[in-house]
Amino acid sequence: MSALNVHIRITEEEERHLLSNVATGDWQAFTRLYEAYSPLIIHYLQVYLTDKHDVEEIGQEVFLKVWKKREILVTVRSFKNYVFIMARNALNDFLKARQALLQKQAGYSKDYVLPHYSADDKLITDQYESIARSGLDILSEKQRRIFLLRTRDEMTIQEIADAEGMSVGGVHKSLQQSTQQLKDYLARNGISFTLLLLILFFQP
Repeated sequence: MSALNVHIRITEEEERHLLSNVATGDWQAFTRLYEAYSPLIIHYLQVYLTDKHDVEEIGQEVFLKVWKKREILVTVRSFKNYVFIMARNALNDFLKARQALLQKQAGYSKDYVLPHYSADDKLITDQYESIARSGLDILSEKQRRIFLLRTRDEMTIQEIADAEGMSVGGVHKSLQQSTQQLKDYLARNGISFTLLLLILFFQP
């Protein structure tokens, strides 16, 4: 379905255990968290950045900070939200630094044309994510509920069918229609469908 289908599933109990172990310096536990969430962070960064080197560098920076601040992980209730916020902050810092560099280069050369960016770089991610979330409003209430059960809550098709009193085929049809509607809406606004899925996965 998306990048969300390739991540390593970690239960809440296992995550708490891993966070506790990482806080004490357990590198193996940290590696487990990295393998589970790094692909998702990379996909999120790729929505905004086209340079593979920049994406990998920021992704590594995020998890390096996680390791350096590992002692506080015992207080973290949701690691996926914690690391997503760190990724957003790192991305915004990178965008601001890049804009400052471009402005400096523009000052050195009268012939240099400054690329267009938002005056406030943080608005880049905020606006994109706001538009992505607003896409859910185009769905009917039932379509939206089924879509969120599948993407945000990671329920299986059978589990959704049982919960909604529907056939498996009915759930499939609803998801196909919702996905197509959302892709069309987001494409018209220049937003990646992957971004919406990542936002839904990482939200509290």
